[in-house]
Amino acid sequence: MKKIVLTALALTPYFLFAGGFQLNLQGIKGVGMGGAFTGLGSDASTVFFNPAGMNNLSGHHFTAGFNYVMPKVSLQTPETANINQTSPNATPFHFYYSGQLNDRMKFGFLVNNQFGSTSSFEDNWQGRYIIQNIALKTFMFQPTMSYKIHDKLFVGGGFVYTRGSFTTEKAVPVASATTTEGKASLSGSGDGVGYNIGLFSNIYSLKKEISTTDFRLGVSYRSSMPIDLPDGEVEFTNIPVSLQNKFPAKTTFVSKITLPSVFTVGFSVKHSKENYSLEFAYDLNYTAWSSYDTLAFNFANNDTPDSKTTKDWQNAMTHRFGLDFTYKQKYSVRVGAYYDKTPIKDGFVSPELPDATQLAYTAGLGYKVNDKFSIDLSYIRQSARRESSLESAGFTAKYNRIVNVFGIGLNYNFSCKAKETTPSIN
Repeated sequence: MKKIVLTALALTPYFLFAGGFQLNLQGIKGVGMGGAFTGLGSDASTVFFNPAGMNNLSGHHFTAGFNYVMPKVSLQTPETANINQTSPNATPFHFYYSGQLNDRMKFGFLVNNQFGSTSSFEDNWQGRYIIQNIALKTFMFQPTMSYKIHDKLFVGGGFVYTRGSFTTEKAVPVASATTTEGKASLSGSGDGVGYNIGLFSNIYSLKKEISTTDFRLGVSYRSSMPIDLPDGEVEFTNIPVSLQNKFPAKTTFVSKITLPSVFTVGFSVKHSKENYSLEFAYDLNYTAWSSYDTLAFNFANNDTPDSKTTKDWQNAMTHRFGLDFTYKQKYSVRVGAYYDKTPIKDGFVSPELPDATQLAYTAGLGYKVNDKFSIDLSYIRQSARRESSLESAGFTAKYNRIVNVFGIGLNYNFSCKAKETTPSIN
């Protein structure tokens, strides 16, 4: 019984801070193009995607937006025909600024939610000893600089400060004279610091009499980020008196979780004529999930045994594709897709994170109101199935997950001064 309870405790924050809870919703235009934005540098969201891309912008640019996430997850087990999550919808947001200090230096700043989710089930559901309710909120803050080495090559970087908090509840398989089971409630907050660096190049511009074709390349690296959880709190309720020394009414824990690094290479081609432009973008993300090999919790109560759990996640790649068609520099239509390979091996799939390898589709619209103000809309459709187990808890299920995400973003720039074009070859 003691081992079951502690294993359940150890699983919770780990799945919250990582895996399928990484929010790739960082810029509405980019979302509409499958998240392929590292090699574009066409609005202020480049502060996140590739800080060097700020030097591809002129003047002062602001981008703000939010997404409305609608998850629907159901599962079937050998004992139960159908179980639905009761998770609420979520609204992650982002804000980006890119400003011009001089001809070579740019400054930027961002606030966004890069990790976060909620997941809940009915209190008496079959897997209540694994999870009942869970919620995570994270806020990232990133001041950023970009420098133009010459007209075709820019570098950039910034440091990232993260603040996060979580809460979770689950049943405890112990019985007393007045109840058939207890409950564990965990809460905690932590912070960490990392960095984001990038290179951006306007590789080549081919100008003809009535058209121009631009080739761009971007490379970015978001570092791993240790998140300290120094003062987590655990509350146990409805615990038999004989076990209250091991599971007291209140105790604390200390832990440390490392968010993975992400390396991205992005490429784009934009063909422009007088009345329209067509842009193709591709990104390859390499996420170092193998940093999550183990998770340890040290409890302040000496009678509560510490916990160390093997995770054995694996590094994974994501391929992202996007197209943007813009008419008269005013109306834009976007489509995209991404192929995302799960880092979670069979035997480690938990009901609050039924992650699976998937092919997702995206779409978007853009409308330029005037030279300074524009609006973007985006949509993501995710659909995945997986049958697997959480061996440490003896839980096996078939998972069906559908997620619809709607996004809206507003863009404003202070200056519409034309940017000098790079040298062309006729």
